[in-house]
Amino acid sequence: MKKQYIIPIFVPHLGCPQNCTFCNQKKISGQEKQVTGEDVKKTVNDYLESFKEEAYIEIAFFGGSFTGIPVEKQEELLEAAYEFVKEGKVNSIRLSTRPDYIDKDVLKRLKKYKVGTIELGVQSSNDYILKNCKRGHTFEDVKKASKMIRWHGFNLGHQMMVGLPESTRIDELNTAKDCAKLKPKIVRIYPVLVIKGTKLEEDFNKNLYEPLTVDQAVEICKELYNFFEKKHIKVIRMGLQNTDSISKPGSEQSEVVAGPYHEAFRTISRI
Repeated sequence: MKKQYIIPIFVPHLGCPQNCTFCNQKKISGQEKQVTGEDVKKTVNDYLESFKEEAYIEIAFFGGSFTGIPVEKQEELLEAAYEFVKEGKVNSIRLSTRPDYIDKDVLKRLKKYKVGTIELGVQSSNDYILKNCKRGHTFEDVKKASKMIRWHGFNLGHQMMVGLPESTRIDELNTAKDCAKLKPKIVRIYPVLVIKGTKLEEDFNKNLYEPLTVDQAVEICKELYNFFEKKHIKVIRMGLQNTDSISKPGSEQSEVVAGPYHEAFRTISRI
């Protein structure tokens, strides 16, 4: 079985119509400037030079809501990535987006550039929680988008969160069950962290929001991981990727104010 490599391209807050209470992609990714096609080419070439073995390689556009970016910018970035697919240097392209930014024209465009996987930011299947977090969509949007993505032949991915304001363990288990019914191939599970510059930070400072502890987040994520494994849905990430800006709360460079951060969160959630 070939090793799998992801080449990440961060497009923070491009295309995102909302400012969700928990989100600040520029802080999370540590990246402020707008990405160009030339940036994509340079990043991909740099990664390819570091790969020393034959592998299945995907270029992944993370952050923001890719299909909400102006079409010209989408095509600029996709064209740059697609060149590597045509040359046989990369196997596929994946991206993440919002469920309310999926329609037939969008999917037709992504097919043109050989996108293989579309991940939807679900976060919760509870509409009250979604509204409270200012997501700007409902779970009905998730259902419609998921079905369209699968019908058009893409691999479907879901991203969900635990520890959202007013969310309970039951809410999170129900979200997992509701997602599983839509048959994603992959899932990411993100415990909520309090990030600088967000509405959630304001609420935390006013004692209106209490984040999960590491132990609490590990307990629920372990339960969710086991649930998805039994459904043959692969959990490809638990917890945010470690970067200089996403590190232990209180450290000099960290943008994390509070919450269940642990540099080995996935590992301890699977023990």
